Amino acid sequence: MSDIDLDRLPSGVRGWNAFVQWAAAGDDRLERYFLELKSDVDLNTRHGQHKVAKFILAAANRDPARAARRLGGYAVMLLGVGAGRITGISGFEAKDLEREIRKLAGAEGPGWDYEQIPVDAERDVIAVVVDPPTGEVWPSHADGDGVKNGDVYLRGDGDTRKATGAEIAAMLKRPTPTSGLPPIGVRLEGEALALALDDDALRAWVQDTADDYFDEMHASSSRARYGLGVTMERRTAEAFDREVEQWRERSLAAPSTGVHEIAGRFGAGVRLGVINPSRQPLREVRVDVYVDDATAVPWEERRDGEDIEIFPDRPLAWGKDSMLFGGTYTPRYVPSRPADRTMEIVRAKPAHLAFTIDLLRPLEEVVSEDVDAVLFIPVSGERSTSLPVRWTLSSGDIPDLLEGEANLSVQFMDLTYLGAVSEGDD
Repeated sequence: MSDIDLDRLPSGVRGWNAFVQWAAAGDDRLERYFLELKSDVDLNTRHGQHKVAKFILAAANRDPARAARRLGGYAVMLLGVGAGRITGISGFEAKDLEREIRKLAGAEGPGWDYEQIPVDAERDVIAVVVDPPTGEVWPSHADGDGVKNGDVYLRGDGDTRKATGAEIAAMLKRPTPTSGLPPIGVRLEGEALALALDDDALRAWVQDTADDYFDEMHASSSRARYGLGVTMERRTAEAFDREVEQWRERSLAAPSTGVHEIAGRFGAGVRLGVINPSRQPLREVRVDVYVDDATAVPWEERRDGEDIEIFPDRPLAWGKDSMLFGGTYTPRYVPSRPADRTMEIVRAKPAHLAFTIDLLRPLEEVVSEDVDAVLFIPVSGERSTSLPVRWTLSSGDIPDLLEGEANLSVQFMDLTYLGAVSEGDD
């Protein structure tokens, strides 16, 4: 199981199962500042509950820079794993565990959660997950089993113990989130795409295409009356009329929407770079990018010889939405919750992009891994060589906001021929 990625916290059923198998196959040397294994803990007893609380406090008191080197800064306590075996532990009441942890760690204590990895019908491995440390010092708030009120605990390599006076003094000197955001650097890479369009030609194409839709539907209906052709069209004539009319009105009002797919295929796209020059780790970093004059569309790979349509969102022709041909058009882009270190299109126009980073480590530079969006501007006359961009950056619970401006270079593409070339196309 040497292929386990220790840079990030496991996720999903498969990820956690693989992590448990990896831990069980190892020995005591696996227990480090980010991982503790306990083969048999009863979470229905104060002894077991307070053992977990002590680990949560100790993990939250780790040095943030060191913690960030493994599992994205998180710490994990696996209950029901050890000595080369996966035994799991018996069931327990989550509310009782939470009550005891709250008593020892405080109502506003460190963030934590747990995952259940089934072993059999009666036992599960429990993975207690503690959030990355913030630099704050977390003492115990009460006496407990193996825990004393006021003591500060620390998770080290292979042990969870009471911190020394020197270690507590070092903790108190750490920067904390209350000191505000460090001077994070943000840069935008890539180019925007300026498209020269002939709006009148595009509107004429839309009008002609809508007329062709109606003509074909009426002709098909006439043939069917004389037994010359049968359609398995699932839409009613009224529904088809309404669908075409809505598309025509929408497209005539904003003809540039017809070239979104072309922009997504031919635009260079944009990437975002973020650099943390400080020694303070930052959680839940979000950069929002605003471009008032541009439209954002998903970037798509362009393949040689591949046909690229204008107005790909137009309705299927009459007779095509049938049991033989399949369903209606499905947009290529479906917004979803952004994954770590990816760009999301929050709003297409005016363009609003968001880039999220679960954990930005000290002295780390992060660049979005893929090109996810293209920014394009329809132009009809004089064009600019740069595009002004605004951005904001926030991080977790830090009550601060960084703001900045940048300029993005612009590439030009002439599409004024599109209306004429596309006339008569299906």
